Amino acid sequence: MCVMGVVNPVHAQEQETKELEEVIVTGMRQSILSAQQIKRDSNVVVDSIVAEDIGKLPDRSVTEALARIPGISVSRYEDLGDPEHFAGEGSGVLVRGMSQVRGELNGREIFSADGGRGLSFDDVPAELMSGVDVYKSPSADMIEGGLGGVVNLRTRLPFDSDGQLISATLKGNYGDLIDEANPEYSALYSNRWDTDAGEIGFLVDVSSSKLASRADNIYTRAFLPRTDLDVDGFDTVYVPKGVDWRRNDYERKRTGAYVAVQWAPNADVEFTYTGFTSTHKSRWDENAFFIDSGADSNLFLTSQSTSEGAQPWVFDDGGSLVSGTITTAHNNFGSTDFTTDNTFGVPFGTSSRYSASDATTTDHSLAAMWQVSDRLKISSSLQMVDSTADVDDNTLGLITFPDEITVSGLNGTPSITAGGFLDNLNNYSHGQSMVMRKKNEAKSKALRIDAEYDFEDSIVSSVKAGVRFTDKSAYNAGGDYNWSARYQPWQIGSEDWRPFNHTDDFPRLQNENFVKYIEFDNFQRGGTAVPSSAYLIDHSLLQDMEATTAAIDAITPNGCCSNDFSVFDFTNVDNSNTQNEKTSAIYAMANFNFDDVVDGNIGVRVVKTENVADGYIRFPNSFEVKTGEVDGEGNDVTITPFAADDLPYDAKNDYTHVLPNLNVRWKLTDEVILRFAAAKTIWRPEFNRLKAVMNLSADWAQGQSEVLADEFDPSLVRFSLSADGNPNLVPMESNQNDLSLEWYFDENGGMAHLNLFRKNISNYFRDVPDGNIPSFGGYTNIATSGAANIGSGKIKGAEVGVTKFFDELPKPFDGLGLAANYTYIDSQEDIAEGLGSVDTDGSAFNDIPLAGLSENSYNFVLMYDIEGFYSRLAYNWRSEYLVAVAPNGWNGTDNGITWGLPIYNKDYGQLDLSLGYNFNDNISVNFEASNIGKANTEGVMRQNGAGDHTAYVYSQDVRYGLALRVTF
Repeated sequence: MCVMGVVNPVHAQEQETKELEEVIVTGMRQSILSAQQIKRDSNVVVDSIVAEDIGKLPDRSVTEALARIPGISVSRYEDLGDPEHFAGEGSGVLVRGMSQVRGELNGREIFSADGGRGLSFDDVPAELMSGVDVYKSPSADMIEGGLGGVVNLRTRLPFDSDGQLISATLKGNYGDLIDEANPEYSALYSNRWDTDAGEIGFLVDVSSSKLASRADNIYTRAFLPRTDLDVDGFDTVYVPKGVDWRRNDYERKRTGAYVAVQWAPNADVEFTYTGFTSTHKSRWDENAFFIDSGADSNLFLTSQSTSEGAQPWVFDDGGSLVSGTITTAHNNFGSTDFTTDNTFGVPFGTSSRYSASDATTTDHSLAAMWQVSDRLKISSSLQMVDSTADVDDNTLGLITFPDEITVSGLNGTPSITAGGFLDNLNNYSHGQSMVMRKKNEAKSKALRIDAEYDFEDSIVSSVKAGVRFTDKSAYNAGGDYNWSARYQPWQIGSEDWRPFNHTDDFPRLQNENFVKYIEFDNFQRGGTAVPSSAYLIDHSLLQDMEATTAAIDAITPNGCCSNDFSVFDFTNVDNSNTQNEKTSAIYAMANFNFDDVVDGNIGVRVVKTENVADGYIRFPNSFEVKTGEVDGEGNDVTITPFAADDLPYDAKNDYTHVLPNLNVRWKLTDEVILRFAAAKTIWRPEFNRLKAVMNLSADWAQGQSEVLADEFDPSLVRFSLSADGNPNLVPMESNQNDLSLEWYFDENGGMAHLNLFRKNISNYFRDVPDGNIPSFGGYTNIATSGAANIGSGKIKGAEVGVTKFFDELPKPFDGLGLAANYTYIDSQEDIAEGLGSVDTDGSAFNDIPLAGLSENSYNFVLMYDIEGFYSRLAYNWRSEYLVAVAPNGWNGTDNGITWGLPIYNKDYGQLDLSLGYNFNDNISVNFEASNIGKANTEGVMRQNGAGDHTAYVYSQDVRYGLALRVTF
């Protein structure tokens, strides 16, 4: 078996190692013992995960492994703010309810290009990691940033081993819904040599893994108030805006490579070079069916229907629709005429969507350590990080109009019946299209120098001081969705701009080669009754979206509009956001020790940040005033009084933060440790929030009718200034405290702990929709909207845990063990009045918690580890949490009200299993299964009038893996 050194987190920022007793890694038990040793020896609050073997963290990904640590929760969405798309693996990491978590690689900052601050931990191959440390209280020598905490990813170094080490792993994984198997592999070589030039070590580690998964999803949209229906006992009833269901096939390929070279010319000097690169490529293909009432309209009861199976509407005790047969009325902006001539069926859409992302992060670091004397040590490091992330997202849809659809189960998971209408290709027309492109780049250079001086026979055991300088640049382009449509219900009407009188007038499909007949197989394992087959756009056409949409435009007369691909021309500076940031930090810290009973550190870090955002101001070029004349074709002649070219400008912002901290460890006995920590931390705005683009628009002032050019005056106009970001944002701040008690009650992994924590947070990043400034650019009375630092919050909570191996039991039960932890978090958020969202009836939502924060969560793990055989049954559970407020799909404007609903994730628990056997010191086999209970993810939309309803249900794969590992 391999020998693994353990990194001491007290000095993890520069990978300074304290030599612990070398231990033979024998699986789960030794992994837990090593993690406990790190926690016990640290003089900050830290929790760790240590690999059970080379290339084997306890879970299949870094994110999933982190979920086992108390105080950490994991999002299972592609993006925490997008509940419409489920992730193939655990994605976002929150520490103590905060998503502002800084990532490190071997104690040095690393980040993903999208945002340029945090790290997407699912981008990182778990196979390259020897351990992960989660710092919950900082010390002055730690890099600033991270309101929730800091996650440090540790890789192996060649000097960690006594000599040559070779290891390889071959693995296969399988998802039951996607019914697809894929390979994974990793390999490591490490060695060290004594030479005339000193000791030299070399290590190379590579990995590649591919994963496929499937999610079957069904959604219910917001319930809208209705006062036009005659329902006994209710003046107002609530009817949903739509229902849709989708199948998402997800594919991810993750590759990584890591090289480390160490050189110790003598016992006092050591140089280390590390090179790390990780590439994460993902793609998902979505097939979607949806019933949508359209803007400012509702689904109506087919009260005149005589069709077989037509059902009357049924409401629950709160007045919300549960079931019934629906159709829509012609031009149904308030229409209740259900005569045969006036109904045109239910708007039913299908869509094909393709989304591909490609992210790469590369880190090159060179570190040096010089033990100048027995007491003085100097270390330094130079680091360069280069990260890119690109996204290509395309959607094309069809639309058709079944005469009626019967729905049921709207108080839970819906069931839908649409008859055979969807099987006829001649019933379809071209519908909507949507395009999104995104390109992100971020680069950083960092130089750090530290010096530490040890004292003998002194309360102050050592002092440490240092400086750090960074130069970071970021480029962000795109990211906005460009939506258009060919044929939609709102094109029906008598007005000039509505070219159709009835849905029968929509031109039907002209080219059968554009579509495919799609059938969902075993949708949600057969547990949901919905139409599972229809015609959709062929996914292959989404690969060249510009050519495909041009071809569709050419065969769809009187279509509404076309996608604007010019906004995705990233060579145009108007479509991009460039940032440059420099930081200078200095710190001083004293380590103290009172008779080896009370020790710790106290220090302060001062950091100055200078940011420059390259941007521009756009003027109201589209505002026109008529002259009263017409041209030769009868068109009005107009002037554009405010037209001007975009005005470039550089937005500069700088700020300085003083960040004190204190960490105290009191050894009450040899087995019991009491800790106290206090610190101030910050989180800088993500670069996409700092975009320096300002749009000045103009419209006639409220109550002001249009005048001709000879009577025009700018005072008749109301100006609005909107910003895509705010380069003047300052960091969020947190003042935090920790109080913890640790009891190491036996030498075989027995340990219990209790941790109390509190955070007071200020300077939240908020979008402010209704501001006002007196003047801008020579114009007065300017309405504004954009981002600002507004609001504060408080988080308090407790973490408790216990680990125990039952060696005292008789054989074969002496291999049993358990690990359990529980986290409680309470949050309070103060938002300025008027910044919260509102319900579909116009009422405000109050007491909305922080997004991503579960009040309760726990892990319970049963283990068995004896004579080469090991197994683990792990259950992870978290209570309801807010996913987002007013996300896509649950916002809109209806009946004159702009609304957005809070969407919550219901309680979720997942059961995972792993089994393994070590045939000898060199060969082992491992089997794992995740989500063996086939748990579904369920969302809740919370409304004041309509009450709570299921927003979505996701069914995801049970995943199996089988691995063979060889180590020499």
